[in-house]
Amino acid sequence: MKNKIKIPKWIDSVHPIVMAEDYWANSHFSIARYYGRISVSGHVYVIVNKDGKDIFELSAEAEKAGREKAIEAGEPCDLCLLEMIPVYRHFGRKRFFELLEDGKKASDLITMYNNCFEE
Repeated sequence: MKNKIKIPKWIDSVHPIVMAEDYWANSHFSIARYYGRISVSGHVYVIVNKDGKDIFELSAEAEKAGREKAIEAGEPCDLCLLEMIPVYRHFGRKRFFELLEDGKKASDLITMYNNCFEE
């Protein structure tokens, strides 16, 4: 069973909570391509695929399967705030971005995620 996430007090003041590859890949955030993650003002962003698996999980899977790349060319890879990865994974890339476009804040997304575990 997945665990509920405690909502950090600072979560809605961090912008962005996720960055699509077309935004970060040609910016100063592109250094994440070499390390799998980047720290910005004390907040860690990790590369995730469209299913919310982080680059470190994907690299381990690729190595076991004998694949050269963890994320194949053309597949989306986003930079996601570390604390939001379980939420991103739960909703999936498409729905996560739709919720953000609908004006949901990070705390709203965490609350929606947590509500999935209430009985």
